[in-house]
Amino acid sequence: MHLPETAARIVSCDVFDTLLHRDHRSERCRFHDIATVASRALAAEHGTAPRPGAIYAARLQVQRAAYRALDLANPSGDVRFADMLAAMTRVLSLDDRAADILYRAEITVELAQLRANTPLMTWLKRRAQAGDRIIAVSDTYHRGATIAHLLDTLAPGHPVAHIYTSADHDATKRTRALFDVVLRNEKVAPAEILHLGDDTLADVTMAAAAGLRTAQLLRPRHVVLRRRLDAVRARAMHRHWIGAARNGTRRTGP
Repeated sequence: MHLPETAARIVSCDVFDTLLHRDHRSERCRFHDIATVASRALAAEHGTAPRPGAIYAARLQVQRAAYRALDLANPSGDVRFADMLAAMTRVLSLDDRAADILYRAEITVELAQLRANTPLMTWLKRRAQAGDRIIAVSDTYHRGATIAHLLDTLAPGHPVAHIYTSADHDATKRTRALFDVVLRNEKVAPAEILHLGDDTLADVTMAAAAGLRTAQLLRPRHVVLRRRLDAVRARAMHRHWIGAARNGTRRTGP
């Protein structure tokens, strides 16, 4: 990982695969892992619960519908996880209490499959000690409070002073709108912000379009290749997972 020799008045960082590194698992595999944890927790706390395949299928259904609706109504905004959880409980015929269990399952898996980017954190701490303000800017359906919890747990003592998420501000990096929010709130000239991230469109092209200085931090090639292989495995398993959802069986708790 190559970090710039000079920083800026504000250093802005993407979160996922920048501040916090995901492992090799693809998104679908992560969703099924979350569904498995959620099914067990629902069975333990409610006595009976949908099987993991049903929760996995509901997650895909709800998330796809949410982003299709967003594209039509507000292409520069983002969906919120709380809204998706509420929709999932309706699809799964669960009560309102189940949304909290689904949320906790998500965070449990995220904490297990994410790790702090230690070299970047060390560099950021040095920049903070030198007087730079460190912020996080993320396109995510999670609220800033959730990102703060992940950072506090996985990178205690991190120097991030403020977190901007697309869910909180209904604006995304990929349309540049979230960077405009950052500039209004931070009240600095665009060139005084250095933005670090992995995504070519969101973290480089759109950040530069907003006038920020940028540096792209890419994951190692072996991680990218392993994730692609895992995505192939997930596609092969998808039919099995969905099939398990259609048989109508439920998990029974203790």
